[in-house]
Amino acid sequence: MMQPQTARYLDLARQGRNDWWRYALGAGITVFFWLVLGYVPYLLLLGVELHEPLLDYLAVNFSIFMMFGGLALSVKLLHRRPLLSLITPESRTNWRRMARGAAVWAALAAIVVAVEHALYPGRYYLSFNPERFFMFLALVLVMTPIQSAVEELVFRGYAMQGLGLLVRSPALIAIASSALFTVPHLLNPEVHKHGVLIMAANYFAIGMLLATIALRDGRLELAIGVHAVNNVFLALVANYEGSSLTTESVFTARELDPLYSLVTLVIGALVFHRWVFGRAMI
Repeated sequence: MMQPQTARYLDLARQGRNDWWRYALGAGITVFFWLVLGYVPYLLLLGVELHEPLLDYLAVNFSIFMMFGGLALSVKLLHRRPLLSLITPESRTNWRRMARGAAVWAALAAIVVAVEHALYPGRYYLSFNPERFFMFLALVLVMTPIQSAVEELVFRGYAMQGLGLLVRSPALIAIASSALFTVPHLLNPEVHKHGVLIMAANYFAIGMLLATIALRDGRLELAIGVHAVNNVFLALVANYEGSSLTTESVFTARELDPLYSLVTLVIGALVFHRWVFGRAMI
């Protein structure tokens, strides 16, 4: 049985105009803004031999901002409902809940990295470069949470609420939205190095974590907090060589261990649910 807070969140899609063609057109507009308009500066940079991670970071994030533009246009003009309805059924965003999700996941991420360092000595090395690190710091702290929030609005907000009009099973909704989340991430360079199956499993696992958090909580703030701190932690604290997120971190792993990442993702998800929600699970 669907929990009341889950049903209340999914039923926000019924506020506005929710014909199937509006969702199809809205998805098309969002993808066009993201992958066509958003990648214009990135494609221009491909022909310039600058090899500058900062420019690459700005170009990739620009595409996410364009994704938000397409989403906002679709929600406001096609569906005639407020963007806030993608986040919460309440009249305002709960910033404290967002901070709580970020704090819990940051603690778990730090433990995961510490355990990995203990199990595999020498995998991480100190890569802190003050000049380059502080050049990235302000940009990452501002742009990465926005990028994470936009992805949550698209894949957990818009997608799951739209799917909720078709099916009423939270499990199926979570699986479908996580599959949608996985597909574009298969273009990341890690996939070519480690293989499609293991990396798809990683992306699907984080997608399921975020989807189940949003459905269990009946709002998006916790998931936004988790997603934002996950990406900020990766960008600034413990990244790995060959990462799709080209930033300057304090520590860098010589390689990504996709199996360790997958196992700790699953364990971390279970611990997060127990920590935040207690025994109650979707």
